[in-house]
Amino acid sequence: MKKQIIILLLIFIYGNILVSISQVEEVFSRGIEAFEEKEYSEALEYFLIIENEGISTPDLYYNIGNCYFRINEIGKSILYFKKALRINSNHKPSFRNLKYVLTFTKDKQSEKESDIIAVAWDRIINTFSLNVSAVLTLFLFCLIIIFINLTILKYRNREKTVPLFIISVLSFIFIIFFLISFLKWTDSYKNNEAVLISSTAIGYSGPDEEFTRVFTIHEGMIFKVEKNEDNWSLIKLPNGLGGWIKTAHFEFVSS
Repeated sequence: MKKQIIILLLIFIYGNILVSISQVEEVFSRGIEAFEEKEYSEALEYFLIIENEGISTPDLYYNIGNCYFRINEIGKSILYFKKALRINSNHKPSFRNLKYVLTFTKDKQSEKESDIIAVAWDRIINTFSLNVSAVLTLFLFCLIIIFINLTILKYRNREKTVPLFIISVLSFIFIIFFLISFLKWTDSYKNNEAVLISSTAIGYSGPDEEFTRVFTIHEGMIFKVEKNEDNWSLIKLPNGLGGWIKTAHFEFVSS
């Protein structure tokens, strides 16, 4: 009886997963069809439904970025191309479109292409998500502990070359995945890149409009956020100039 209940539960869970995947694919297809028919606002609604379900992929963000560009929301378009590249820095369609959309911003900017070493490193880092790399790290750690115990118990008075070699290899792989997990974890918390989504924003020398005006930036400007205070944020522009703008004017690339 218990076995039958477990099987039914597995079928129910697995069935729900399949239905969910099928629904997402259907919504995505509708979004693509609407985009091809030049119904950009409708296509955007479909893609945002998928995003609101907690799904984030470079292709999804790429399509959202395209929709925003077509309805003339340059800031949001740049934001989503940056989101796609944050997940996969080698997503060429997003990189290509980002460079193109940046030519429409009033504050001239450019997106630099990574060198060969940076691209190779990004490919390694982006191969696994943070969750997957963390699980693999834990799994390798458990394997190392098991092999150490087996070596102590089974090879007490025997040649230990083979088990020690296996432990060394597992330890090396463990270190690699630990570093990947650590780098992805720190990157997820330290990322402070943002994009201006308002038409304009004035930068002040302090967190209030009574302070001196320092600069004016326009929609689509990419910058770093260094500090938050109430409804204000201290930002740093690519040219090194800093100032306070209202937090409502921008959105973080990593949200």
